[in-house]
Amino acid sequence: MKNLRKLSIFSLMVMGMALVSLGVANAGPLTIYGIDGDWANVAGGWNVEIENDQAPDGRLSVVSWGDEYHWFWNPNPMRSSYEFLSAATPFDPELDGSVFALGDFTHNNFPIPLGSGIRGVDLLVDLGITGFGPVTATFEFSHNETPNTPGNPGDEASRDIVTLVNPIVNRWFSDGVNEYYFHLFGFSQDGGTTLSNEFYTWENRVNTATLYGSITSEAIPTFPEPVPEPSTLLLLGGGLGMLGLAGARRKLKK
Repeated sequence: MKNLRKLSIFSLMVMGMALVSLGVANAGPLTIYGIDGDWANVAGGWNVEIENDQAPDGRLSVVSWGDEYHWFWNPNPMRSSYEFLSAATPFDPELDGSVFALGDFTHNNFPIPLGSGIRGVDLLVDLGITGFGPVTATFEFSHNETPNTPGNPGDEASRDIVTLVNPIVNRWFSDGVNEYYFHLFGFSQDGGTTLSNEFYTWENRVNTATLYGSITSEAIPTFPEPVPEPSTLLLLGGGLGMLGLAGARRKLKK
């Protein structure tokens, strides 16, 4: 996050010079010049290790757990982990509730000794936005290390469940004239069409979904409760209600 803060100071200086030259505050589109996500505050887990700001370009952060040394418990001695690879920048997000990719979330889900899994972890997300200091929000993830089916860890019952506990934090920030709110909507594996605050991850596989967020000019309601998972989908359908809310807001503005 140090590099992002240095970029933020430079961005503020440039914006300040621009405002002085114009004599007025020009409220144009926002530009995100950097995204940084760091893991912190792990609950539970054996031999937990956190490696933030790794390659490429400091955009990768990893938290791992489990016990690869207890081979007599685990015939496949690989540690489980979460990875967050932040999206490439810069880009200009829409401010009408449309979602944009913050980065890829990966759960390397491998059989680990009973009781060695984490229960939860926080992802500290910094958005570098031109004209602002870093906009920071803490998102809480809970982890359900489900028991594996004996002899068949690859079935649906053995999947672990990662839950984004507090989506839509309405993280407020302002340029002194306009107000904005930052949110992390949840997981998607279809380009943001279907969003959910729950991600079912297959055992003994690398599972990746993209985390999507949004910036709005108005605070929005909280995320609806998860609905039962359709048998044909890996992601829950809770995001459909959110997309409906976004559409409703656009109609009201008209």
